Amino acid sequence: MRVTRKVFINRSADIVFGYLASPASEPVWRSSILRSTPDQPGVLGIGATGRSLISFMGRDVQVGWEIVEFEHGARLCRDYEPGVRGGRDRYMVQPFGIGATVLEVEVEVEVSGLIGLLASSRRAAMETELRIDLQRLKAILEST
Repeated sequence: MRVTRKVFINRSADIVFGYLASPASEPVWRSSILRSTPDQPGVLGIGATGRSLISFMGRDVQVGWEIVEFEHGARLCRDYEPGVRGGRDRYMVQPFGIGATVLEVEVEVEVSGLIGLLASSRRAAMETELRIDLQRLKAILEST
């Protein structure tokens, strides 16, 4: 199941990308991410791994992730290990005018078994959650 949404943020692409690339900022703006930490401190890039504690269908689940796409200031994609919440989160950042950014976020969830059947009925809830999360991100970045 895949959900995609765009948002206009009145901040430069470098600021938006820098905030998105920091795993520590995810729990601040994403309601389903309770904690996210890289396995190794330092600069993130392709191949960097980490772990996130997420709230998924009413349960707190620990999942591993790996950065599979990284273009500084433009694109970031984390693949989540299969299991309860496999899939990927992709962020595409495009400068817009002077000092503004269009951010496109794609969240793909791969689940199987009974959880997969239940998750497919949650598409509308995922779309709403992503819309609210992006509004929160926009407010955070534009208030700084």
